Amino acid sequence: MRSIILIVVACIIAAAAGYGFYRYAHEGTVAAEPLPAGLQLSGLDGKPHGFEEWRGKLVLVNFWATWCTPCLHEIPELVKLQKQYAARGLQIVGPAVDDPDAVRSMLGPLGINYPVLSGTPDSMIDIMEKLGNGPGGLPFSILVSPDGLILDRQLGEFTPAQLVKLIESHLPPAAAQ
Repeated sequence: MRSIILIVVACIIAAAAGYGFYRYAHEGTVAAEPLPAGLQLSGLDGKPHGFEEWRGKLVLVNFWATWCTPCLHEIPELVKLQKQYAARGLQIVGPAVDDPDAVRSMLGPLGINYPVLSGTPDSMIDIMEKLGNGPGGLPFSILVSPDGLILDRQLGEFTPAQLVKLIESHLPPAAAQ
């Protein structure tokens, strides 16, 4: 009898934890909050880059890795959107939670047309935690306003429709043709 009670309690705890993670992973930012000051990552060339470098643009920061299948699935859509919306003020930035050599080897095959940054796994996890990704899962994205406010965050892969809706809702309207 005691083992049955322990099993039931364990199931309840597991269900609550799963529900909590689901809620965390699927809730965007309700109110805009400032991007933490002083966040810096290295480019693949070793030069430091701060997020203030893209101030004045709508920035989609997409953390990824070469070994992350959902990340690799999402990248072609990000490449397409960078090309489509750059003139309207979108800048996609792709911090890679990976070995820089592995990342460099994937840039050509993936056709990445936006800045790719890197860092040690520990530093990247620390930055993702500061940006609201407690579990450290990938892909993880944040949308940053031109004035440096975090507008939205997503743990997990975006669908193409979700990305377009998110970007369109925060960019100025396209000029009349």
